[in-house]
Formats: sequence, structure tokens, C-alpha cells
Amino acid sequence: MSSVEQARTSSRAPAAPEGRDRKPLVSVIMPAYNTAAYIAESVDSVLDQDYPGIELIVVDDGSTDGTLDILRGYGDRLTLLTQQNQGAAVARNAGVARAGGDYIAFIDSDDVWLPGKVAAQVDYMDQHPGIGMTFTAWATWKPDPSGTFLKPDAAKGAYPMNPDGKPLVDRGSGWLYNRLLFGSLPHTITVMMRRDLVERVGQFDPDLKRGQDYDYWLRASRLTEIHQLNLVTALYRLHGEGCITKYPDTNYEFEVVRKALGRWGRVGPGGEQTSRGAIRRRLAETCFSFGYHHYWEGDPRLAARSFLQSTLRDPWSVSTWAYLVLSAGKSVAGKRKAR
Repeated sequence: MSSVEQARTSSRAPAAPEGRDRKPLVSVIMPAYNTAAYIAESVDSVLDQDYPGIELIVVDDGSTDGTLDILRGYGDRLTLLTQQNQGAAVARNAGVARAGGDYIAFIDSDDVWLPGKVAAQVDYMDQHPGIGMTFTAWATWKPDPSGTFLKPDAAKGAYPMNPDGKPLVDRGSGWLYNRLLFGSLPHTITVMMRRDLVERVGQFDPDLKRGQDYDYWLRASRLTEIHQLNLVTALYRLHGEGCITKYPDTNYEFEVVRKALGRWGRVGPGGEQTSRGAIRRRLAETCFSFGYHHYWEGDPRLAARSFLQSTLRDPWSVSTWAYLVLSAGKSVAGKRKAR
């Protein structure tokens, strides 16, 4: 269970009188786990936004590396919740439960927002009350050869993704359910949602160790149009330390898509229908990708099973059959070696 380490409320801007001058409150949810090297930059990128109504809620997920000491140094500029290590889904759920904002936004504790992000999304959503969720593009942030993260030009502020003047990215805007069946378009650190939509979607699924955000966007896509603003508003840090180093034994991407299809089928809320053949190929691809990772870096037995599942859905893929034979042979060789 999560607990409020300190009752901090001053990160929430004083409510303005009701009327057109009142700015909606934005609750920002940041799960944190052992990111002491980066979290100050992440927190600062939220607190330094040029938007007057932000409350930052950081949920520490059992850090042991000094992350908590850094967060405590911010005093009442943020709300700090603590919990035993239970994963990002549980942490985000705890943050959302504590949030009081009209809008909910998410950021991870090793990434940063660009100046102007919050204002741009709030302005768009205020002007389009029928849109329950927006997201944007992001820029990858790589270290230099010495391992130092130097801010790229993108850090100067939110800027157009393309110089075409269009406010939205067509592929990422509309009733996205059918498109999301083929991959998770939004990056969590760029998403902003209306509070009432979050309440309707419910909690992030804690049983999904990976893909809980993908599952969440699919569920949201059944309830509202989603729009991708034609902006880059965040830097996604590529450092490798926060990644899951052991490939999971469960094909979570397959499970997320399979669950969505079992619940809602191939027809989207806007009437768009995805063909059975496209769905079979999509599921075959997720099985192939899972098997490929396990063939090279994990359990060859899981690889063989996954390649077999892929061939059952797409029997004409020569490469899948080849990897099925190779992974089966690798699995047998491993058993003999272990004897």
C-alpha cells in the first residue's frame, strides 16, 4: 500500500475564481525507482513549466539508492508518496488516486519535459472539449561518448514535429482503437488525459509487468477520440539502467492485444473494422518477436513455443519456420549439455 510521507499541498496552485480566467489544475504523476542520478532533472522539468496550475505527485516504488533523499529536498513543492516495490502500474495508480487535477499527465523519473509542454496540451484540450486524451512526439536523448547527457537543441522548448504547420499528426489522431491493435502509438511521458476519462478507464493493470500503458491506451481508445499534437514535448533518456535486463517469460504484448480482441473484437468505436487476416499477422508478428528475443538472449524452449504459435497464425513465413527449427535444436542441445 502507498502512504503519504508528508502532507504536501502547496504544489497545487490556489484556485482562481470560477470563470474564464481559471486555469485547470494539472496533476502530474511520476513513479520513481532508483533514479537518483536523473530524478532532479525530471522533477525540475515539471516544476519549471510555464503553466500556473501544476501539482506534482511522485510515488517512490521502494528506492534504495538515495532517490528519496533528493525528493525530500524539494519540500512542499511536490507531494511524495512511498510504497514497497510493486512496479510502475501500482505506483501510477497510487498517484492517480491522490490527484486532484482536472487533467492527469505522466512522466517517468529519468526523462524530462520540454518548456511549454503543459501549456500547449491544456490549451488544445480546452479548445476541444470532446477530446479526452492527447499525446505528442518525443526526442530520444543519448549520452555522449563520456556518458554525459548534454541537452540537445530540442530542450529549448516544445517545437513542431514537422514544419508543415498542421496542428495534429493524422496517423495518431482520431478513433485509434484499430490502429492501436498494431502497436502502442503514445509514449506515456507525453500523455495528458481528462480526469473524467481516467476515472472511466480505471486503473493500470498491475498484472502486466510490461505493456500496462499499452493496455491503458487501448482501453481509453474505446471511450474517446485521441489526438496527437504535432509537437515534440519530451526527452526520452536512453541510459539502459532503467530497462528490464532479463527478457520476460510472458509475451505481454501478445496478451494485451489478445485481451483487447477478446473484449471488443475487430470493430472500433468509430465503425472501422480490421480484417481477420491482418489480426492473424499481427499476432504472428508478436509471437515471432518474442521468440526472436528468447532465441538470442533467453530461453530457447520459450522461443520454440513462440515460433510455433507464430507459424499457426502465419504458416507461410519461411523465416519463422527456420527459427522454429533452430530454436528447437538449440533447446535439445541445451538439455544435453545440462546432463
